[in-house]
Amino acid sequence: PIRDAAPTASPPRENRPPPRLISERPADGGLAGGSDRAAADHPAPTASGPTVAPGPKDYSRAVALRKTGFAAHDRGETLEARTKLSEALASGLPPEDLAKTRTTLSQLADQTIFSATITPDDPLVSAYVIQPGEVLAKIAARYDVTSALLARINHLPDVNRVRAGQRIKVPQGPFHAVIQRDTFDMDVFLQTTLVKHFKIGLGQNDSTPAGKWQVRDKLLNPTYYPPRGGDIIAADDPKNPLGERWIGLLGVEGDAVGQVRYGIHGTIEPESIGQNMSLGCIRLPNPDVEFLFDLLVEGKSTVLVR
Repeated sequence: PIRDAAPTASPPRENRPPPRLISERPADGGLAGGSDRAAADHPAPTASGPTVAPGPKDYSRAVALRKTGFAAHDRGETLEARTKLSEALASGLPPEDLAKTRTTLSQLADQTIFSATITPDDPLVSAYVIQPGEVLAKIAARYDVTSALLARINHLPDVNRVRAGQRIKVPQGPFHAVIQRDTFDMDVFLQTTLVKHFKIGLGQNDSTPAGKWQVRDKLLNPTYYPPRGGDIIAADDPKNPLGERWIGLLGVEGDAVGQVRYGIHGTIEPESIGQNMSLGCIRLPNPDVEFLFDLLVEGKSTVLVR
């Protein structure tokens, strides 16, 4: 669990070693590993994504919308159910109604967004025909999603090999995450629709700052450099506390403003999920952080901590 890290400048891609993150403080260590794309200057923070302050709760409206949504779900009206349940969630459901609503929305997202099937008139996805000379990364950037997600959805075995004329499904990104600190919940949204829910671990003594964060960088298979000294732990070592994914964050609003030493990663301590045990980073079970890694886009996706 390390939060004291910032990326170093990178040489041209063809001459570059695996990117390394080092601490801004000489006494601390950092992270190193392979990136899923070339390191680059990150765009200035944007105001996209959810805001720091949640809107007012309207329990009666939320409960009515939830009832309408589940009725549509029972009738097999997938998009109507997704819309009404998302509106219910945004209106502020009572705590006892959250779990089933999140589960159902996640299941609907698996059907409508994370499968290769396109539901007619779905505003969150579209069909795209690959043109001669195009690569998946270019298409992904146009829609503010990752090439890994497009490969996952469309069952493509190699992100670097597509053919002209191939028809694929593309979500209308970017994805954003909202974290509720007191309940250790992370909700992931596509536009205003909840598509995934994860339980998380957070920092000791409320050391995960509230506010909005922008996804700054992402690393595959990070090497662990202990911030307080000790043995360096290589990527893919079973003792590596970071798992195989690192999502670096940049604070842009609230208490997070200007912070660059925090991130989201996996864990080898599954018992820490649902607890405050890290040095400030956000922990997810390894399968969950691998999925999240494919959803969030550097410079576009945001993470709101409430």
